[in-house]
Amino acid sequence: MRASAYVIHTRPFQDSKILVDLLSLEQGLVRGVWRLPKKEARVIPGPFLCFEVELTGRGELKTLKSMESLQRQRSLEGMPLYAALYAHEILSKLLPLNLPLSDVYYLYQWLIENLHSGVAIAPLLRRFEVGLFSELGSAINLSATGRGEPLDPKQLYQFHEKFGLRPYFGDIPKLTPLLFVEGKVALDYHAGHWSDKQVLSLAKELHRAWLDSLLNGKPVNARRLLPKQLFQGERLLGVPIFRAI
Repeated sequence: MRASAYVIHTRPFQDSKILVDLLSLEQGLVRGVWRLPKKEARVIPGPFLCFEVELTGRGELKTLKSMESLQRQRSLEGMPLYAALYAHEILSKLLPLNLPLSDVYYLYQWLIENLHSGVAIAPLLRRFEVGLFSELGSAINLSATGRGEPLDPKQLYQFHEKFGLRPYFGDIPKLTPLLFVEGKVALDYHAGHWSDKQVLSLAKELHRAWLDSLLNGKPVNARRLLPKQLFQGERLLGVPIFRAI
């Protein structure tokens, strides 16, 4: 099978072979074995490039017969590089093997192109996470309450992972929510107002908790490369609260 694919992870396998994780258009996340060329020309396939690859084998572990770059070499440095490595790690840990997910492929392609363009990193990553959660069938719904009721922009809501948004009237919840959010901020998040600082702050806290839940405790090592900023805003019952500014 021939496929268009990006390299998202490599690691040693045997003396002259490496394991390569590919995000492909045709087959989703694919794991293959690549035999390195002769010692004097051993170049590991680079990241952030689209390759045309030939894959063989019926099992989960494929054999990479050929890899031909479809783009000229481009490098990322600093924060764009760290953001890309973060995306690679969560893709490799969240995606099932050999399941076609063409929209995830195009989402990743969009992210890489924008990281090369020098735009702000935080909004890019939050939009990428939203798209990824949606494609995995685990979208975050901040457009209505958990019962499907429309939001009041001035009402304060508590957000629970299992129950979604519930109006908060000052009582002590039996189950501690992930966060509290005013209706307007929730609606702005749903509308994708990524230039709003409150929306970005909300998304950062919410996506981190959501991702941790999807990973079932698996660590995200690339987070250590990104700026670590603890939430400094208002809290209610020890939980972050997001109000319209």
